[in-house]
Amino acid sequence: MNDILSKDIILEWGLGSLPPEKQTEVADGIGKMIYQAILVRALDILSEEEQNEFDKLLDENTTTTEDVLVFLKSKIPTFDQLALEERNNLKQDLLIPTAQAA
Repeated sequence: MNDILSKDIILEWGLGSLPPEKQTEVADGIGKMIYQAILVRALDILSEEEQNEFDKLLDENTTTTEDVLVFLKSKIPTFDQLALEERNNLKQDLLIPTAQAA
């Protein structure tokens, strides 16, 4: 994922106490999970024609994560809200307080 997203995740998820290499590793992993969740939700929203366009984009060897996000943002008017929801959903799923888990 990009540096800005990684820095946001490090701050938001309280990873600042980890060594820098571990911060990057964990932030990248979290970023990938958020990205996957966004892709799954987006597929339910895109029209069949947009899904075909999306498939073509994904089939290109030069397509980056940023290219995919720009495409989805251009096709889904509520993309920023969707991305925020997926970030919050993952955070809630992974950072359940231990008192609630018992």
